[in-house]
Amino acid sequence: MSKSIVSIVKGTIAKKMVEDALNHLGGVKSLIKEGSTVIVKPNGGHEGPPESSVCTSPAVVKAVIEALWKANPKKIILAESAAIGCDTMKCLEVSGIKKAAEEAGVYDIRDIKSDPDLIRKKIENPRSAIRNIKLPRFLLEADHIVNVPIFKTHVSMVFTCALKNIKGVVQDPIHGTMHLTNLAAAMMDLWSVIRADLSIADLIRPLEGYGPHSTGNPVDFGCIVVSQDPVALDATVCRMIGLPIDDVDYFKAASERGLGVVDKDKIEIRGNSIEEVYKPLHLPYLKGFAAWPEYNFHIENACSSCQGLMAFSMAKLKLLGLYDKNKGIDIVLGRKKDIPEGVHFGKDLILVGDCTKALKKKLDAAGESYIFVVGCPPGEPLPYWAIVDRKDQPDLELFQQPKIMRKRLEDETDLLLEKLKTQKNE
Repeated sequence: MSKSIVSIVKGTIAKKMVEDALNHLGGVKSLIKEGSTVIVKPNGGHEGPPESSVCTSPAVVKAVIEALWKANPKKIILAESAAIGCDTMKCLEVSGIKKAAEEAGVYDIRDIKSDPDLIRKKIENPRSAIRNIKLPRFLLEADHIVNVPIFKTHVSMVFTCALKNIKGVVQDPIHGTMHLTNLAAAMMDLWSVIRADLSIADLIRPLEGYGPHSTGNPVDFGCIVVSQDPVALDATVCRMIGLPIDDVDYFKAASERGLGVVDKDKIEIRGNSIEEVYKPLHLPYLKGFAAWPEYNFHIENACSSCQGLMAFSMAKLKLLGLYDKNKGIDIVLGRKKDIPEGVHFGKDLILVGDCTKALKKKLDAAGESYIFVVGCPPGEPLPYWAIVDRKDQPDLELFQQPKIMRKRLEDETDLLLEKLKTQKNE
C-alpha cells in the first residue's frame, strides 16, 4: 500500500521554500494539469495584518501562485469566504493577500459569500446534522483547488490548518449551521463533497497562544508543509509542534470519512525531517472550557467566534489577576430555547452575543435581570469588560468617549502582551 507523502521544507525565503516543497512531491507540473482552472484558497477570514499571523502570509500566497503559473494553467482564481460578520474583500486587503495575488498575476479574486450561482450538493451518509450544502459553481467545476492555510491555535478545534481551512468555501448560512452541529463531523461532511487536491501550509510564522483571531503570538518557525493528503499534513504538523494526535477530535472524523491517513508509519516525509524542525508551540485550548471550572458556562449551540472571544476573555482574566474576583458567575453563549437551570440572575448572569436575544426576551418577560453583550460576534474586549465592569456592553457611556475606550483597550493589550511574554519565558 502506497504511503501519503508530506514534504517539509525549512528556510527563510517563501518562494524557494514553496518551490522546493513542491519538487519533493514531483514538481508543480506533475500536480497541476496544463490548461486547467486552479482555485487558490488561502486563510483570509479575519482582518489581520501580515505581521499578526491571523491570515496566510502574503509572501506565501504570492510564492504559491508564482509556482502554479509554471504548470501553465489556463486560469488561477483566488477565492475566500470570511468568517461570519467579516467582510471578505476587506479581510483580503488588510491581510495583504489581495495585493500579493495581484502582484503574482491573479486579478480574479472572488468573495464566495456573495456568489449567486450556487449548486446544491447532497451529503452521502452525513455524520453531522447537515444534509445538503450549496457551493459556488466555479468551485465545483474547477480542475484543482489548492488549499493554502496558515497554522493557528483555535478555540473550537485546538488548531486550524489544512482540514479546517476548507470550511472557508461555504457561505454564511452553512457556516453558521456547521457551528451548531458537531463541527468536526460537519467539516468532514464538507470535505466529502468538495476536496482540495493539494494543500500548502504556511508555518513560517504560525500563531500559538490565544488564536485564531485574538491575541495570539506569532512564532518564527520557518517551515512550509505540502501534501496531497490533508489529513497526513495536519497530523505531521501536530508532530512538528508537539501536539498529541489523540487530543484532536477531527482526526477520527477524517479517518471515518476515508479522507487520508494519520498513522506515522503510513506517511512518508520528504525534505526536512520532523526531528529537524521540531519546536513545541503553546496550545492553551486543549482542555476547552474545562480549564476554567470556577465559572459556569452554557455554550451549547455557540459558534467558534463567540467561544473564541470567551476563551480569550478567560485567559485575559487569569493573566491580569481578575479571575478569582469574578468566579462563580454564569456565562451564556449560543441560541437557547429555555433559561438554563440554576443560573444566578442579576449581575452574575452574562449573555454574550446576538444569539442570546431570544433568551434575553424570556428573562425580560420573567422580570429577571442580567448583563447583555451585543454583537455577532461582539467586539473583542466586550465580553471581558462585561465581566469586570458588570455592565451591558458596549457601555454607552464609554462608547460615547472613543478616545477613552481606545486608550483602555491599548493599555490592557500592552499589559496582556507583557504578561504573555513573561509567562512564555518562565
